[in-house]
Amino acid sequence: MRPIRPFSYCLAACLPVALVAIAPIACAQAPAKPPVTTPAPAPTPAPAPSAAAAAVRPAGATALPTGKEVIARYVAAIGGRDALMKHSSMRSTGKFEMPGAGLKGDLLLVAAKPNKMALTLNVAGMGEIVTAYNGTAGWSINPMQGPRVLEGSELAQLRDDASFESTLRSGPSIRSVETVERGEMAGQPCFKVKVTYTSGREVMDCYGTETGLLVGSVAKQESPMGVVEVTTLVRDYKDFGGLKSATTMRQQMMGQEQVMTLTNIEYDRPEDAAAFDAPPAIQTMLKSSPKEGAPTQTPPKGRAPR
Repeated sequence: MRPIRPFSYCLAACLPVALVAIAPIACAQAPAKPPVTTPAPAPTPAPAPSAAAAAVRPAGATALPTGKEVIARYVAAIGGRDALMKHSSMRSTGKFEMPGAGLKGDLLLVAAKPNKMALTLNVAGMGEIVTAYNGTAGWSINPMQGPRVLEGSELAQLRDDASFESTLRSGPSIRSVETVERGEMAGQPCFKVKVTYTSGREVMDCYGTETGLLVGSVAKQESPMGVVEVTTLVRDYKDFGGLKSATTMRQQMMGQEQVMTLTNIEYDRPEDAAAFDAPPAIQTMLKSSPKEGAPTQTPPKGRAPR
């Protein structure tokens, strides 16, 4: 096992896609009983205020650091921009579980510059759930819906999340970051930062006021069932090759909770390029689908379309 980018962000961004895919299966599997609310994880004890914390602490009692200052502090806390961007690809492996539905399995997330990602969940007794974006096309395959080429807002959201730099809340997919208020999430005081993508999508991140690390986020997620809200809580940061990543992630959506545990992180594996190859069923669908952005051909006036 060899020690991909700080996956507290990558998983927080990409795994809602998986939770959306599994939700119909989970609802079918779950017994007919009132939903059980899983208590929020106990907050990780905050270390003594660091020099970085002091650097962004507002001079006035009510002043807030800017969104860029909060993000810069987060980037420094996980190891720095250069330590991340020197890599061209990365892979994360781990486990996931939906306790309320009795589902569990393995997860694999591969990302590559500039904007590729492939997420595979191997659900015990059901098979694979795959969501991928190869820089041009996005697709999903799961036991409930079969193969599906993503379009419209679903594709735009996946494109946002696939950007390699989105981990740093920077790059072409990010329009702005704005500190909204001081708040609390999972029992930890934090700065709430609204992240707006160029697609118009918004995510509310929460960064610890003392640690600078990501505590969680709340986002709207496009799905075949419509727009749903996903809350993600992250904790248990560990160092992988000089970069800190959260190793436990809890995602809550549609009355279900999914728990992800990160076990290994690797960088720059040449064989991972194959993760972005569209499978035959998707290739066939892509050939028969109009390319996104292609102009619609309108028949000449007076002639009926063939």
